[in-house]
Amino acid sequence: MAVPDNNEAVTLAGQAAAGDRHAQRKLVDRLHRRVQSIALSILGNALDAEDTTQTVLMEILRSAGSFRGESLLAWSDRIAVRTAIRHARQRRIRSLRFASAESLDDLALPGDAFASDEPELLHDLRDYLAQLPEARRVVLVLRHMMGYSIEDIAELTEVSPNTVKDRLLHARRQMRRSIRRDRMLDRSRGNT
Repeated sequence: MAVPDNNEAVTLAGQAAAGDRHAQRKLVDRLHRRVQSIALSILGNALDAEDTTQTVLMEILRSAGSFRGESLLAWSDRIAVRTAIRHARQRRIRSLRFASAESLDDLALPGDAFASDEPELLHDLRDYLAQLPEARRVVLVLRHMMGYSIEDIAELTEVSPNTVKDRLLHARRQMRRSIRRDRMLDRSRGNT
């Protein structure tokens, strides 16, 4: 669905905030796919992303009255990114609690990663993203998958532009190392 221009977006958000079910549905329909993409990119897990998408969309509807006419996508992206980051932190805290309560020997290891269709990558890009620490993954996704500027990312993640640049630098290095490692392992197994 097309994103409305700013005047239409203000009207739509105002109607949604006033409880107009048709306007709420229209707003959700227009933003759902983008919000879901953000959540999946940041969280790297389809189930978590779907839960977070629903939370983000509810937050957008709750916050619709605060929309003042800036870009609807930028406004909804801020909500989506912050909510996904919050969800990732909560997930990390829960997993740390779980890991401390269970023996590491009892934890199940994930299955093999899906092979990528891309000949240069031996695994799906999401698998490489999942290896990154949350802060690095978030800035990498925002910059290279969503096209945000350094300043926009700094605002979205509430850190300085220099911190964003540092996280991007380290994320890129880590991704390159992971890809090189997988290529070397593949070659050493004779799968060239």
